[in-house]
Amino acid sequence: MSNSISWFNRILTISLVLVGIVCAQYLFKTKELRQVQATAAYYQQRDLILKQLLTELLEYSKSNPAIDPLLISVNAKPGKTPAAATPPKK
Repeated sequence: MSNSISWFNRILTISLVLVGIVCAQYLFKTKELRQVQATAAYYQQRDLILKQLLTELLEYSKSNPAIDPLLISVNAKPGKTPAAATPPKK
């Protein structure tokens, strides 16, 4: 009887240690997840602001085309492409 209680105590101790390890891993991973979510929210907000700025700049370029070279240089607005060369007729 004493031997079986000893085994149960060992199994219980090992189980408690494993549960403690799993709980610690869970806490560390949830902390890391919160940090990553905060970083993702920051970049999503930044992306939204930049998209709004780009929309306003494209709208502004309709009334003031002097800004077009800047928009073309950052690939926000397509530049004027030269017409395709057609071969001369014989």
